Amino acid sequence: MPRIPRNHMTVSFFHIMTQGINKEYIFETNEEKNKYLKLINSEEKNLEIKILSYCVMSNHSHILINTQSTNDMATFMHKINTQYAVYYNKKHVRTGYVFKNRYKSQAIMSVNHLYRCIDYINENPIKAGICKDKSDYRFSSFKRLYNNSQENVRKNLEILILQSEKTLINNDEKDLEFNLLEYDKVDKNQICKEEVEKYLKAENINVKNLKDNKEYLKELVKLLKSKNISFRTMEDIIKINRESLRRLLKNN
Repeated sequence: MPRIPRNHMTVSFFHIMTQGINKEYIFETNEEKNKYLKLINSEEKNLEIKILSYCVMSNHSHILINTQSTNDMATFMHKINTQYAVYYNKKHVRTGYVFKNRYKSQAIMSVNHLYRCIDYINENPIKAGICKDKSDYRFSSFKRLYNNSQENVRKNLEILILQSEKTLINNDEKDLEFNLLEYDKVDKNQICKEEVEKYLKAENINVKNLKDNKEYLKELVKLLKSKNISFRTMEDIIKINRESLRRLLKNN
């Protein structure tokens, strides 16, 4: 279980990130993303944990929490990841680890660092090219956070900061010392999947029509390549041999 450095014990806000083992897509379907979110919300009620922000991508997740106890944080993550691993292994008829290294955690050390972290978490789908507007992504906290207004979000956070027994540094310059936890691979499978679904819907065709019509297929492959999607990823999503896709563009 990740150990929190002693100097992190003076704060009570933490950015947590989980990743799929071997960068696998452990939250690939909407059902799987919803399952993880359900576990997060359920366990929040059982412990002294308050979730401020979250985002579940297809191969990793981000959660920003407030807690007065790092033991509660460890228990919280152990419970949700263990329950999700049981669910995932049963669903996919597999055994073994689901998550890479349980989770990573980073203490939030200043007020501006806290706000930057919230923005960063909710911008994940945009950076991955999944959507153009944060409010379009169903598996992040953006709508929950900004249901009323950005001003209300700031007021609620300020109240939480004041109520917290441990304090944040209220100094802009200290933010320069801290980075945010980042996943080291852009979620290309998710981008590809979203683009294929949008294309099929726009053309009012299905996957069989796509495979039977080279013009449709060529147009889609061009679109995916313009978004730097590899032929290997296309093969995984469209289920057409990558060499066939490569020749399709080469013979254009």
